Amino acid sequence: MAGFRINRTNDAVFKAVFAKHPQITIALINAFFEFQGTELIEDIEFIDREMDADEYEGKESRLDILGRTASGTKVNIEMQVNALAAMGERSVYYWARNYADLKRGEEYDQLNRTVAINILGFNLFDASRYPDMHSCFGIYDMTTGCQLTDKLEIHFLELLKFKGKNVKDMNRMEKWAAYFSPSTPDEELAEIAASEIAIKEAMEVEGVFTKDEVAKRSYEKAEKFRRDQAAQLKYAEKKGEEKGILGTIAVLKSLNLDKGTIALKLTEAFGLDDKAAKGYVEANW
Repeated sequence: MAGFRINRTNDAVFKAVFAKHPQITIALINAFFEFQGTELIEDIEFIDREMDADEYEGKESRLDILGRTASGTKVNIEMQVNALAAMGERSVYYWARNYADLKRGEEYDQLNRTVAINILGFNLFDASRYPDMHSCFGIYDMTTGCQLTDKLEIHFLELLKFKGKNVKDMNRMEKWAAYFSPSTPDEELAEIAASEIAIKEAMEVEGVFTKDEVAKRSYEKAEKFRRDQAAQLKYAEKKGEEKGILGTIAVLKSLNLDKGTIALKLTEAFGLDDKAAKGYVEANW
């Protein structure tokens, strides 16, 4: 794999770098915590696993990296490259499953702070209205802004909104965004690595990863799946556009996409607003 630019949003690479190297992961998490002005973490225990399906809902929830700090704070980091409908709701669902872990006899005040960090390869929020690449959500009163609890924290880092700047002027979060962004020049990455030890260590892990034949196969399999998925969707959208809105719905339904994703594709292809797109989907489901 020499002589190519590694895709750092690839699931195999992401896990090789972060799920096995606590200090690198801590540095990434602290870039978010530092920006928010919240307590930084010093240690983390990885709990990388698949959540059990809820016996009533039957919905499997897979977490990319789930860690618990020494103080009990739980952090879920997810890398999501392909645009998903209801990404906000998805993140809240994952957050809730991690938060609600009281054991018999425990009180509500024993619930731990739970943080979700979502690194996205697409824009979740309209760039013209919300140009900042980073957003952090909690539970607040809509009138006064009073915070109900500080135990809910959901971050989104939209990589497409990252704008390059002089490395000396970057904060840590911007350096990590530059590290993940495919548009960052190699010379700039080298300068960033020289200024941020954790990013330097991450790039060293990548060097080992690219020399491992098993790891390379995992990487190539993940890349092929993503390319095939993107090509399939592009083809379906093209065929659908030739037939109009109803044709698009029919073609995308044949790919077993959910209602929300199809509505999102309609807004992109035909310039519909959310309500109109959802109305078309419901009427033709």
